[in-house]
Amino acid sequence: MSFEFAERDLQHIRNVLGYLERSADFVRQTEANAVISLGYWRARVRAIQVMPLLPMHIDKQAKELLGRLDRLESAREGSQSGTKKKPEARPLASMY
Repeated sequence: MSFEFAERDLQHIRNVLGYLERSADFVRQTEANAVISLGYWRARVRAIQVMPLLPMHIDKQAKELLGRLDRLESAREGSQSGTKKKPEARPLASMY
């Protein structure tokens, strides 16, 4: 993979993450879908990071994208835990 291709790939990933960050339905979509699988996009960024003699500006872009992926993952986990049904509150009289 050339450095020019790596930069284009990072730009593509940046565009996908921008869509995911703006998408209200993001948290309701399943991990099985490759477009929204954060692990898939993380692996693509890391594949670029391990290129020999990677220029610093490309590595910096990759690190920025990994940070955005971390934030998306945190948002997804936070909203999924918030969708769990809370136990119903029982009236005090029914406890006795």
